[in-house]
Amino acid sequence: MRVTLIRHGEAGDDAPRDEARSLTLRGRASVTRVARALRRRGGDFTLIVSSPLVRAVQTAEIIAAAVGYGGRLVVSEALEPEARVSRTVAWLATLEGDSVALCAHEPILSSLAGALLRVDRFPALRKAEALRLRLPDGPGHAGELRWRIDPETGARETP
Repeated sequence: MRVTLIRHGEAGDDAPRDEARSLTLRGRASVTRVARALRRRGGDFTLIVSSPLVRAVQTAEIIAAAVGYGGRLVVSEALEPEARVSRTVAWLATLEGDSVALCAHEPILSSLAGALLRVDRFPALRKAEALRLRLPDGPGHAGELRWRIDPETGARETP
């Protein structure tokens, strides 16, 4: 299984509640840059899942359009910012598909990356950054970091 973790782009202060904050123009531009890089890298996702927060859903929609994803966009509370990582790992193991994109937030993304890679701490993903993990034996076993996409340049960086 390949898992691509994607942090939402920059969001504004345009809503009375945090859950309703939407991407800024700058946030949309950086997500679009990363989406184009994902398309060049073969972003042939069998499933795209988003946190229910508006900025993550908008990020997932931009990614889906750029890579030509024809499936249904799934929204899950397992990707909310303060979700319990053990619950999210267990949920991930139930997903079908060999290439899954998860659009979400910090701190759940770095916590999830750490759990999937079996490291104590993983650095926080920058806004709009994408991180590809390979889980050859599934989410219950140690995976490997394949590459990252820099949100400022769209360049792929290998570890």
